[in-house]
Amino acid sequence: MAADRFICAVLIVLIIQMTTISPAKADGEDYLADKVVQNEAPLKERIASLDQQIMLECIRLARFNLNFHKSVNQKTFFQEWLYPMTREAGTALNFSNTVIDLCQRAKGLENPKYISRPSQKRGLEAALIGQLITGSSSAFSLGTNTVQSLQARKRGYSPARSIATVKEIDTTIESLLSEREKLVSEEPREDVRRVYAMQGRLLEHIRNQLVFEFKTWSMSSRSIEWAEDTFFAIDSAQGYTQFTSSCLSLDAFSHSHVGGAAAITNLVANSLVSVNPIVRSLAGRTAGKIQRRRLAKVFPRAQPKKIDEVLSEYGESVKLGARENASTSRTQELAFLVRHSSALDGPLNEEVHRFEKLRRIADQQNISGTLIGLTGVTRGILNTTAFYQNRTAGSTQSEYHKVIANNLNFAGRIVQSTGQVYSLILTPATEVRHFIYKRRLQRAGKEPHQIIRARLDQLDELETRIKSSQY
Repeated sequence: MAADRFICAVLIVLIIQMTTISPAKADGEDYLADKVVQNEAPLKERIASLDQQIMLECIRLARFNLNFHKSVNQKTFFQEWLYPMTREAGTALNFSNTVIDLCQRAKGLENPKYISRPSQKRGLEAALIGQLITGSSSAFSLGTNTVQSLQARKRGYSPARSIATVKEIDTTIESLLSEREKLVSEEPREDVRRVYAMQGRLLEHIRNQLVFEFKTWSMSSRSIEWAEDTFFAIDSAQGYTQFTSSCLSLDAFSHSHVGGAAAITNLVANSLVSVNPIVRSLAGRTAGKIQRRRLAKVFPRAQPKKIDEVLSEYGESVKLGARENASTSRTQELAFLVRHSSALDGPLNEEVHRFEKLRRIADQQNISGTLIGLTGVTRGILNTTAFYQNRTAGSTQSEYHKVIANNLNFAGRIVQSTGQVYSLILTPATEVRHFIYKRRLQRAGKEPHQIIRARLDQLDELETRIKSSQY
């Protein structure tokens, strides 16, 4: 995990800085060598002071990353549980209307006069309530996301302010690293200077990883925000559009000419269900790409290299064999640093995937929404065709065309019912998997809030230790 790797590396840097790296003096050292040793302490203390400042700035950046992730990836109780429950209720009410309409149209396959219009009206009334619930729950979720976004902006985690904060920390660390590099160049002994240089490169490596972590999380949060908001906006629109269609269908029992508008409105609503996953994914990817280009201009550095590549830049060949001389002692310290710094390597977006896996509320529609929507579109097309072919038929063929219209609507309802049944099964199944996965994370201490809280505590402890360190 990125934050754990950072803490490990900082502790290693702290240990190395607190270790005396000056070689033992051999017999017969001249006066100039003695003067170098005498002047080493002030130089080492100045370098150590800069290292302390750099590590504190890295801790500040790591803490900002965690608070940023916590603030922009919140989920309320409504979005965790009530939204899928209300969506299930809305789908169930719509399915009840489908079943009622299927039963009535089955009775009228030979003669439409056997269809009970009061029963169809009661089915439409149930659908009205379900569509109102669906549209309202999505609208409420969109409003909740908007409120959370505004709250995050007030706390300084808006895209612009978060980038400015990270840029300010990054600039501070860069200036400290430059100052440190100048001091290291004053070290007269090459072997000590190489250790200092390698240690500085590790500090730079940590900084680069934390900046890259922020870029990864920032792009992910923008992508998730736009994808979810787009989904909820379209889902709310389709719910209210279906509600309008049902109102028109009720009115069509008294005014038959309204049936065409009801059929077309229903077709539009189901089309929105079909395109929602596609538009949602496109909006999320586009927002992520825009944020990536924006961040690339501010932080042009690419993904950090692995520790082996960092070492190869200096042509280091670290040997772990034990020897008695002082030069090998420094080699062993560097080997220790390299061996433990390898923990810094690995995918920095591992936690992003874990956090995204928990966001199942809207994600289920990304996979199945198009299929469910297409079943509704099929029913809408057949319903529209049935209405207009019956309206254009002559009076002598009116009864015949009523039978055809009823049969078309019956076929459309069968197709639509498959999509609704699939949706009714999918929603609770998804929530059960979500619950099991989250419980497993909680028991392992890896639930997002647990991880963030633990790491913030670790950073607080590490900051105290660094501030109290004596060099």
